[in-house]
Amino acid sequence: MRHFRVHPPGPSGVLEPPVLVDDTHREVSDFYLGVITYLAPRWRVIICKDRIQYILQYRSSKHLNKGMWLGKSYPTTRDALRRICSSRGLLSDPNARALLEALPERARDYVRK
Repeated sequence: MRHFRVHPPGPSGVLEPPVLVDDTHREVSDFYLGVITYLAPRWRVIICKDRIQYILQYRSSKHLNKGMWLGKSYPTTRDALRRICSSRGLLSDPNARALLEALPERARDYVRK
C-alpha cells in the first residue's frame, strides 16, 4: 500500500511537498505485507522479511497512527512462538490461536497465501 508522508518544515520554515512512499517492506510499518495475525490491539505476529523467523511485535503507542511496531521476540519455530504468545496471555482469541496452529513448524517454510 502506498501512502503520502508529509515531512516537517525545512530550515526555511517552508513545508516540503508530500512524498509518496511504499512502507510495505518495512517490518515496523502498519502496512508491512508480512503480517500473519493480530493477537490483541497492540500485538501482532509477522514473518521477517528474510523469511527466517517469526516476530512477535508490540506497538509502541496505544494511539492509532502513532508509534511503530517493535520486535519483542524472534522465534524460528511455531512451537516456540506459541509458548511465547501463551506466556504473555495473547492466545485468548480462538481465530488467532488457530492461525498460529496452522503455521508451518519452521519459519523458513512459511509461504504467504
